[in-house]
Amino acid sequence: MRLVTYSRMGVPSIGVELESGILDIPDAASHFGRKYHVRGHSFPATMMDLLQWESGIDVVRQIVQRYKKTPEGERLMTRPLDAVTLEAPLSRPGKIVALGKNYLDHVEETGSESPNFPVIFAKFPSSVIGPDEYISIPAVSSMIDWEVELGVVIGKSCRNVSEKKSLDFVAGYTVINDVTARDLQMNDGQWVRSKSLDGFCPMGPCIVTQDELGAASKLKMHTKVNGVIKQESSTSNLIFSVPKIISYLSKSFTLEPGDVIATGTPSGVGFFREPPEFLKNGDKVELYIEKIGYLRNKVNK
Repeated sequence: MRLVTYSRMGVPSIGVELESGILDIPDAASHFGRKYHVRGHSFPATMMDLLQWESGIDVVRQIVQRYKKTPEGERLMTRPLDAVTLEAPLSRPGKIVALGKNYLDHVEETGSESPNFPVIFAKFPSSVIGPDEYISIPAVSSMIDWEVELGVVIGKSCRNVSEKKSLDFVAGYTVINDVTARDLQMNDGQWVRSKSLDGFCPMGPCIVTQDELGAASKLKMHTKVNGVIKQESSTSNLIFSVPKIISYLSKSFTLEPGDVIATGTPSGVGFFREPPEFLKNGDKVELYIEKIGYLRNKVNK
C-alpha cells in the first residue's frame, strides 16, 4: 500500500493512493462501520496516530480490500491526485535517526575509511517539510547540499531486536532528502545543527508498506538538480542493511512508532564535486527511489 498524508482545501487527512486516486481512510472507515474505529472513537486522522495503533496498518488493508470488493457504482469517490496537496507522510516524527557514510562510494569520495559500525547522528523533527515545499537557504549558511536517502518508518516499538526479526517492526519506506549546510557541518565538528535547520528534511511522497518492499534492497535511486543527474545508485550498495541498522539501533535505545531512520546517501553530493556545487535560489531538486516515487522541492532564499 501507498499511505499518504494529504490536504484538500486546507483540511489534512490520511489516505491510500490507488490507481483511481486517493481513498480517504477515515471516511472509508466511517462508511464501512464502527468496527473499524478504535475503542469506539473515530478512525485516526493523522499518520502518527495510525502508526501508534498497533493494528492500524492491518485495519487499513482490510478497509482497502473491502473497498475493492464493493461494486464500482457503489464505491466511495476517491480524490484525484491533482486535486489534493501531498504533505510529508509524518509532519513531526518522534525521532529522526540518521546514518552517515553508509555507501562505500560516498565513503570513498569523502576520503575517509569505511566504518566498522553505523555512524549515527540525529535530525530535529522540526526540519521536516513535504513534497513541493520550498527548501529555504538560511542566512547562516551558503553551502547547501543534497543527499538522497531511503527512509525507514518504524511501525512498532522495538528494543534489542535481532536482524532476523527487525523487519517485523517496520511500517514502510519513504524518500528523504538529508539537506546539509556543509559550512556549518565542517565548522561545528558535529552534524546536528547543519542537518536540522528548518526545511532540511524533505520527506515523501508516501510511505510504501513493508510487505511490498521487504528489506528495500536493490532499489534504484537518483538525485537530479535542474534536470541533471547528480547522484545515481541503488540501495543494494548500503554498507549496513536495513535489518542490521534496526537491530544495531534497538540495542541502544527504543525505536517507537513514527520514528524515522535515514539510511545514508551515495556518492555525488555537491560538496565533493569538482568544483563544489551547492543549491541556489530557483533550483529544482528531484529525488527518486524505485517503487516509492519522486520527491520534488524547489529552493528559495
